[in-house]
Amino acid sequence: MRLARLVVCVLLLSGPALAEDGGSEAETEIRAAVAQWYDELLKKEDGRVDRVVGRPFFEASRYYHHADNGSAALGPRIYSSLAARALQFTYDMKIRRVDPNFARVSVRERGYFYAAAAQRTYESAADSDFILERQEEDGKWRIVAYRSGSYGIPPNMKTDPMPDLRDLYYSTRGKDRDPEADAREAAKF
Repeated sequence: MRLARLVVCVLLLSGPALAEDGGSEAETEIRAAVAQWYDELLKKEDGRVDRVVGRPFFEASRYYHHADNGSAALGPRIYSSLAARALQFTYDMKIRRVDPNFARVSVRERGYFYAAAAQRTYESAADSDFILERQEEDGKWRIVAYRSGSYGIPPNMKTDPMPDLRDLYYSTRGKDRDPEADAREAAKF
């Protein structure tokens, strides 16, 4: 059974994009499951993606890993997902295929960061693919396969204007920094 599910997941990930499902109840449930995935990633250590994944779960791109500290104990978590790393995160979801048991979803992710040394916001982008399966026991859609990869943003897709994240940065991640001193240093370049 596991091998059969793996084969279905591989075929859905590698197959051509099909017509989008038109506003059905299944589409609503699928969108909610993927949205919950991102909600859990945004919580970092407090997030529990296991609430939305099925078993078995095939993860082609880890959304976090542990630093190798040379100890038998796990090192600190290092987040690789754009949702967990970005100061501000957005995404656009497109349902590529839905059948009674499986669905394929593509997501275009955008993460916005603030560079204190340059005193400006910059962005990163990623594409993620999800395979969801309707679970036999409760009928809920669960994520059974996930992969993600970052990409360069073509000039025609850059965010313009960029959001101003200066105040957000200095009230959160940069709260131990001096905004005026950073601005003075940035003006020297």
